Amino acid sequence: MELWVSGFNAWGQLDFRGESSLESPDLRTFNCALRDQHIEILQATLSATLVRTSSGIKSAGCPDELIQFCTCKEEGLSSMAIGGNEKLAEFTGQYIKEYKSLKSYFEADGRQLGDFEQFKQITANQTTFTALSIKGNVWTWGDGRYESCLGREVSAEYPAHLPSIVKDLSDLPTGPIRKISSGGYVTAALTSGNDLYLWGGRPGQTKLLGQLSGTPEPVDLDGLDLLDVAVGADNILALTTQHKLYVIGANRNGQLGLDMEDLCEWREVPLPLDGKRIVSIHAGYKNSFLLVENIT
Repeated sequence: MELWVSGFNAWGQLDFRGESSLESPDLRTFNCALRDQHIEILQATLSATLVRTSSGIKSAGCPDELIQFCTCKEEGLSSMAIGGNEKLAEFTGQYIKEYKSLKSYFEADGRQLGDFEQFKQITANQTTFTALSIKGNVWTWGDGRYESCLGREVSAEYPAHLPSIVKDLSDLPTGPIRKISSGGYVTAALTSGNDLYLWGGRPGQTKLLGQLSGTPEPVDLDGLDLLDVAVGADNILALTTQHKLYVIGANRNGQLGLDMEDLCEWREVPLPLDGKRIVSIHAGYKNSFLLVENIT
């Protein structure tokens, strides 16, 4: 297994050789940063990256409070998400609890949002939390001033600050949602039939995609089925079922892995992967991560 990385690297968060510094240059193209029998990305923050390998936990960059906490726990806290507004939310089974900050979480000073259904994934962007249930229902809540990020209508019955189902993602032609990803002001959802839906944006921000709005819309990537999706602060990665990588969005820090300007249309990223293939993709703060395995 290999970890390939590209993008923002000011704290050396993409360098697992232990040679990082506070003046580490950004990576403009994807490079192999780590090789091991097993690699699992546990957490990626502004200044550090935490992974689990066959020999234990490894970190790169300058660990912040969250990375230090995850290192002690030896897990990525997959049932928790932290928004760009510093709020934190976690699920336990069918219950969701929200905290004002990581400090409040450490102090167990949070509020119960309610009893909903069994959840399996939670993610966050700058203003909004999105949770995915085992049944494939997508729930959103957050700052009502950014209604487009919620992907649903806000009303007295379904207020912005409480989790509510995104009804437009129910009963889809290619089955229920199986994965969600969120970053910046955009959220993505993949169906069990490998279709991609996107929604979000905010006033004054250049849209990553022309059709991006407050309603989840299907994205046609030249008719390709998608295996995985990852939304960063200002870019999106998509992995096809043929294990080809497509990207769109900002590239000022090299987060698209292409030596060019920002992209307003999807483009494939050619990589020298003879005898190997990408199996999953991840997005951090203006950087990108690929997990690559040998085909044979």
